[in-house]
Amino acid sequence: MKTLLKTNLFLICLAFVMCFGIAASSYGQAVVAVDPAESPSPAVGSELTIGLKITNGQNVAAYEISVDFDPSALEYKSSANGDYLPSGAFFAPPQVADGTVTLVATSVSNVASATSGTLASVTFSVVAVKASTLRLSGVLLSDITAKPLSVTTRNGSVVEGGGLKWDVNGDGIVNVLDLVRVATSLGTADARADLNGDGKVNVLDLTLVAQNLGKTIGTTRPPVTEVPQQPTPPEGMVLIPAGEFQMGSNDAEAGVNEQPVHTVHVDAFYMDTHEVTNLDFKRFVLANPQWQKDRIPKALHNGNYLRYWTGNNYPGGKANHPVTYVSWYAAMAYAEWAGKRLPTEAEWEKAARGGKTGLKYPWGNTISSGRANYGGNVGDTTVVGNYSANGYGLYDMSGNVREWCLDAYNADFYFSSPRNNPLSDVNTLSNANLIIDDYINVKSSRVLRGSSWLHNARDMRVAYRYGRTPTDTAAGSGIGFRCARTVTP
Repeated sequence: MKTLLKTNLFLICLAFVMCFGIAASSYGQAVVAVDPAESPSPAVGSELTIGLKITNGQNVAAYEISVDFDPSALEYKSSANGDYLPSGAFFAPPQVADGTVTLVATSVSNVASATSGTLASVTFSVVAVKASTLRLSGVLLSDITAKPLSVTTRNGSVVEGGGLKWDVNGDGIVNVLDLVRVATSLGTADARADLNGDGKVNVLDLTLVAQNLGKTIGTTRPPVTEVPQQPTPPEGMVLIPAGEFQMGSNDAEAGVNEQPVHTVHVDAFYMDTHEVTNLDFKRFVLANPQWQKDRIPKALHNGNYLRYWTGNNYPGGKANHPVTYVSWYAAMAYAEWAGKRLPTEAEWEKAARGGKTGLKYPWGNTISSGRANYGGNVGDTTVVGNYSANGYGLYDMSGNVREWCLDAYNADFYFSSPRNNPLSDVNTLSNANLIIDDYINVKSSRVLRGSSWLHNARDMRVAYRYGRTPTDTAAGSGIGFRCARTVTP
């Protein structure tokens, strides 16, 4: 901690992580956040300006805020005091060093009449379009008597490409500010307020906010509160945050098995960045001889298991291509060996959407051969990660190979799907062990998601669903998988 003000104000240093959006205020605590709700990285050479917002901040008369940024993506350009402190407030020259900018400002009096506003704005030049994280490494708030003020802080990221999104319940804390934000956009096509992705802001979007009102931070927290850091993902995986999304599709190409569109909440989980490769699977079969090509029981595949492998060797030059001609049983066995599991169908779709709302494909609403491996354009699988990642940093969520999921395939499941963590044929993820512990005896068809290098653009949509028997390897040139893992406390 360091004292930067030469007045009688005393500032205390808080660990603070940036969050996007006007966060919900808590009882008796100032909430500092970043506006806009989600900051897409503009084109190289353009600018990205973020506002440091405060709500429930009555009597804050001074602040110190340090912002960490990714110098490989953003270059600090300028900053300014906001509208929360009076225009005559002292605003020290920003200190910039090693990817951190520190801002300091103070007023000679309390701002007793203000409860929200902008503390400061920071402008960056975009030097590379990439997914990167902004982090507030320090926040100091004080009133005029040198009394430290309570504050709550959150997380967020600059997202590669895409449009803005109003995420009213992604962090589980919602209040009347979110209702007002949606209400002022009624009748428009504002993507940030169109929570159900139907193309228009209406009472359904207000209902989504209203259903989550009251999820606020209680009054028993200590004066200075830091939201717990997100857990570090295992190697080769990314964290998919908890939250709600609209599952399914009503677009013109949607099948009846993709309807009705319904709200689903999924707990946080980890997802493999890439599809499981031939090299990954070779390590598995060497450690587990019973799953080798010449030893697997006939009841666990239908004839083409690892079709083009020679013994325990995958085809030359395809170490980093996704493994294909694997049955659901083999995918389950691999996941168990790796300390993971297959994703549920709901987890898969949430991950594929990349944190965005209402898009047809993981990246947007149009498709081309430069986006993914589909439609026989390449004529075979490609190396995993050959195309751009989605908003969560996941590769090949559409194209390359279809991916096995944990669920039984039920064309009508969306009519009875539970709201929280759905898992077909055992209802919810909390019952997943009923499948995992006895997967060898499962006989019902299982869900495949994601389309493959063989399939057309319609099948590439994130809402597209499909099912095959768990023994299926006959159509295996376009079937692979990736794994998930539950986030444990």
